[in-house]
Amino acid sequence: MMILTTLFLLATVANALVVLPDGRRAHIIKNDILLDAVGDFIVDRVEQLANEAISSKGAFSMSIGSGTTVKPLALLAGRGTVDFSKVHIFFGNERTEGEAAGKCFNSGADVFAALNLPESNVHRVPELPSAEAAIIYEKTLMEMPRQVVGICDSTNLPSLDLCLLGSGADGHCASLYPDSTQVVCSPGCSSAYLPAEGKGGITASIDMINSARNVLISAAKASQADMCRKCLGWSNAATNCKLPAGMISTSEGAVVEWVLSEESAADMPAL
Repeated sequence: MMILTTLFLLATVANALVVLPDGRRAHIIKNDILLDAVGDFIVDRVEQLANEAISSKGAFSMSIGSGTTVKPLALLAGRGTVDFSKVHIFFGNERTEGEAAGKCFNSGADVFAALNLPESNVHRVPELPSAEAAIIYEKTLMEMPRQVVGICDSTNLPSLDLCLLGSGADGHCASLYPDSTQVVCSPGCSSAYLPAEGKGGITASIDMINSARNVLISAAKASQADMCRKCLGWSNAATNCKLPAGMISTSEGAVVEWVLSEESAADMPAL
């Protein structure tokens, strides 16, 4: 059931890069209580990818969620190295109903302001019943200029420059939860966005995430060690609906990178 695990032996060195047999990459970052090295790594990688995309095609598109994965992006404001007039923000998941509607947008509002992002470049999810919101938001991405949002040749789904994802100890990412309706339809789902079961909102599908050019998954908490071991060490990860984060794959050409800490990588190799 497990893939080759000897590669994880390289991860005993701080800030190691491990390339798995299936092409996914795992960065093991040395972190401590004084320095947020994991957050700094994410910021540096977003900066690099943004500048590469802007240089090559004039725009950079990124989907985000909420919480600790997004907050560090405010650090880019002080660097002055990215032209944010050419950066477009989309949402990998969002609440669209009830009091929590707009949760991800609201949690990122301070970051958007710090980066001086043009209001027209932050593409909000409509506050509508989730099934309707999913259809409309998918249409929004499909109608964007191709230099902003491409189309994946193999899936015909929107292809963002970067999907930035957090994850949980249960293996969820975005609003893709273990064995949920929005997970068991993948791989092979033809929709970019789906209603998020029991959440009153929407989520990007696994197939859309896999259609991106780059995917960055943060999993740096010690409590995530077992999840990381399974997602990165089990040979059936790409089809294991019990661990959605592990289903994010290189199958459609995405560069998939996991950002781990020494603590979350502590259970490697998967024996």
